[in-house]
This record gives sequence, C-alpha cells and structure tokens, in this order.
Amino acid sequence: MDFIDKRYKRIIYVNHCLLNQNTRGPGAAFREAASNELIQIFLKNDLNIEQLPCLEIIGAGGVSRKSLDTFLPLLSNSIENGWFPLIKPLIKVRLYRYQWLCKKTALKIVSEMNDFLNAGYVITGIIGMNDSATCGVTKSLDFMEVIRRIAIERNSAITLKKIIKDALIDDRSYFMGSIMSELKKRRMDIKVVGFEPWNDSQENQAKRIAKKLNLIV
Repeated sequence: MDFIDKRYKRIIYVNHCLLNQNTRGPGAAFREAASNELIQIFLKNDLNIEQLPCLEIIGAGGVSRKSLDTFLPLLSNSIENGWFPLIKPLIKVRLYRYQWLCKKTALKIVSEMNDFLNAGYVITGIIGMNDSATCGVTKSLDFMEVIRRIAIERNSAITLKKIIKDALIDDRSYFMGSIMSELKKRRMDIKVVGFEPWNDSQENQAKRIAKKLNLIV
C-alpha cells in the first residue's frame, strides 16, 4: 500500500538510558535526565528516534536490579571466606543466560531495522553506551570484575563510577556486540557509535557523535 504523507523517512536508534537516565543501574546515572544535547541535534536533523530496549532492566530484576542485590551477599561472603572460585560457575551460567537474552533481542531489533530499510527508510545510525557490558560499542566492562568489586566494596564510600572506569576494557558488549555481528552477517551498512559518558562534556560528546553520523549541529 502506497500513500503520501508528511513522514521524513530517517531513523536513529538510541541507547535506552540516553533518553531515560532512570534506567541506569543504581549509582551509574551521569546526568539528571535525557541527553538534551543529542535530542536537539536529532530534532534539528528531522530524525525519528527509536529507543533501544534496556536489557539490564529485563534481565537483572528491573530498574533496581533486584536479582543482583539478592546475589551480592552470597558473592561477598564467598570472597571473604575464600570460596569465590566455587561460585564462579554459577555466575557464568547466569551470564550465559543473559548473553542469550541479548542475542535473541538483537536478532529481533536487526530484523526490524531490515524491515525499515526494505520499505525505503534510512537508518542514520545506532548509538550505544561505551561504559556498559551490555551496550558498549568499542568499550565494554569486565563484568566479573565489576561484580567482584561491588561485592567487596558495597559498604565503602567508593563510587560505582570509579568501579566502572577501572573495569573498562576494549571490547564489544553483549547486546550491542550481537547487533553489530548480526548487521555484518546480513551486510547491513549502518553506522554504530559509542557515547562516552565519563570522558568529556555532554555537549562535546553530542558534537562528536553528530560528526561521525554526518549530522548538522
């Protein structure tokens, strides 16, 4: 069916927490609310904004990450008493299940993107979050190290920001990595850019991403 209307057939896919900071893990919000600097650029370029799902909310017990909270006391005790290696297999099983969730969701998202492309739409880009084991593009987290550090230091004054920065590694993440692998498999040429929440001003980050995606600032 072919009708003419006012739609502008350009779409950008955006990491969930760039549009809603309330979905960040407790202690990990890097601003009060949505990334206004990026949103203004999107609007200036007449882009339709598609929000990627937050897999951590889905797979880790909601906004408060309740499943992680229930697991931390066991992890903390295992570290204190020297039997952490015994529960490593349990952690790996949980991570495997989470990776499976990320891959399954990535397949669904890329199929949706492919549908848009086949219908004549343009996908300007995908923006991930480069401090995340789930949504990092060129950076990820050593998730086992993050969990270990949180368990050890959960009663100290150390911030989650410090733990995250210490555990960053050069790698693709579970969800965004699966999206990128599926795009490559299907030969879909869509730019994927990672937002760096801790290394620069929000305005500079927005400008950097706009430049990479050839957007007007």
